[in-house]
Amino acid sequence: MRIFRLRYLVTLLALFGPSFISIVSANAATDWPRKEITLINNFPPGSATELTARAIARNIEKTLGVTVVVKSIPGAAGQLGPAELARSAPDGYTMGLVGSSTYLTAPHMMDVPFKAWDAFDLIAQATELRYGIGVAKNSPITSIEDMIAKSKQKRLTYSSTSPNNVLPMFQLNKFNGANLRWIVFAGGSESVLQAVGGHVDITLQSYTEMKPQLDSGALRLLASTSPERWPNYTNVPTLRELGYNFISIGPMGYAFPRGVDPAIRDRMEKAYEIALKDPEVLDQLDKLGVAPSYRSGADFHKYMKEMEPLFIQIMTESGMKTR
Repeated sequence: MRIFRLRYLVTLLALFGPSFISIVSANAATDWPRKEITLINNFPPGSATELTARAIARNIEKTLGVTVVVKSIPGAAGQLGPAELARSAPDGYTMGLVGSSTYLTAPHMMDVPFKAWDAFDLIAQATELRYGIGVAKNSPITSIEDMIAKSKQKRLTYSSTSPNNVLPMFQLNKFNGANLRWIVFAGGSESVLQAVGGHVDITLQSYTEMKPQLDSGALRLLASTSPERWPNYTNVPTLRELGYNFISIGPMGYAFPRGVDPAIRDRMEKAYEIALKDPEVLDQLDKLGVAPSYRSGADFHKYMKEMEPLFIQIMTESGMKTR
């Protein structure tokens, strides 16, 4: 029976060639999705990326009519998740978080078991994370200028999770004589608590992870490292406003492993577009302090390619680039 089916398939391919393959592909895309979809998140449960993924996933479930399970795979400065995604079957049932760290910083700083430009099919950009520099309420550090001055007297440590958001600290080391050492943590909340507890001197983390400690008074925000000031903290300046032309840019999007049927990728892209226009999703992201920033997969790819020379220049000049 198997031999008969194989011969039948070979005959169809011989008769119809690419047309037959297109028909099979179209049928597969029409039949998708038939089961739950896994969304890989690169940081622990409760992180800004995980909460964002859940808010978006709930809307995608409504659009596609299947469950979307958010699976957190933290570690290796956020690169274990993309590594798992790159190894996944390109069947449209596994997608994952990717961003400028995946494409533009981590591959130049550490060994990663994938080549992002070849390993993934971008679906969409969804958001941009906001980052800032904070210290414990009882810290003797009172400002960015004070932080730099004190670090020249004695090396200071700072906690963070991703190569992407620490670019300003490396630049402060290189161009302003600071002596700041990066301590990597798997999760943003843990990273912030290390500063609150006095185990590190400073934290550079996202709005979402820092806000609870800022609101409680356990943490003080010294500066926003985003291009703009933070919502609800508009009295705190940006690094640029303080005279340091350094920023953390946190575009966050999602991708399939390379090779997913284009028709399936297009349907998922549309689902993300719908989610990023939904008032309920936008309200959830606003409460998280995450900025909605939708781009199609093609536009996200173009945006990252345009940023690549700048990131490489920054990493090279600041000493971050080792590969």
